[in-house]
Amino acid sequence: MLSIFSIVTVLAVNLSLVHAHTVITYPGWRGNNLHTNGTLPQHDASALGINYVNGSYTFPYGMQWQYPCGGMPMSTNRSLWPVNGGAIALQPGWFKGHRYAQFYVNVGIQLPGEVAPQNMSFNVVPAFQITGPSNDEYPQSAFCLPQVPLPAGMTFNVGDNITLQIVELAQHGAAIYNCADVTLVDAVDVPEVNRANCYNSSDLSFQLMYATANLTSASSPSMEPSLSPLYVLLPLAMTIFAFGIW
Repeated sequence: MLSIFSIVTVLAVNLSLVHAHTVITYPGWRGNNLHTNGTLPQHDASALGINYVNGSYTFPYGMQWQYPCGGMPMSTNRSLWPVNGGAIALQPGWFKGHRYAQFYVNVGIQLPGEVAPQNMSFNVVPAFQITGPSNDEYPQSAFCLPQVPLPAGMTFNVGDNITLQIVELAQHGAAIYNCADVTLVDAVDVPEVNRANCYNSSDLSFQLMYATANLTSASSPSMEPSLSPLYVLLPLAMTIFAFGIW
């Protein structure tokens, strides 16, 4: 019988053969994990998030398949990001297999005494799907969300450290992870976001993923669409459209 380690190893090797990677271009990402070349944290295993067991690093290290941040440790060189939310830009098509993908944007909050955020469950953008030009590489294509909010109902202050987590659910079903570590500052202290660092390529299309429907009655199986989810998703659609024509 295969051991758990053997099973994980086989799965990791097979996943590595399926090419699917992203690059966060704004703000600065934790580091280059396109080819499993991360740097081991020198001070604390928890800098990798949950990617350790009893103080030892788990296999494989430094791959974008690893939760929560693609095997990359917490960055000591943080970018500045507005305390009221800001832009996130990325290139989704560095390797093959990215024509269709779903994206999620989460925030991890670094609590006192933590080397890295342990909770990345604060979703801040409705999930959306992109369609690329083909299943071949298209690394020059990019998209940008110009105003990503911080988690609702929570208070953030200038000087707080958070982590932006980008999750891509690729068309083959596997999830890949990338993170950017930022320090919150006043918007005037952040370099300008413009078409040079935040734009949507014309060869990418977007589609909002979720809508709900109400069952009219037990005897009538027809479904009536509900409008309220569109109101929630409309800001994302408008920002994508606006920057697509910028």
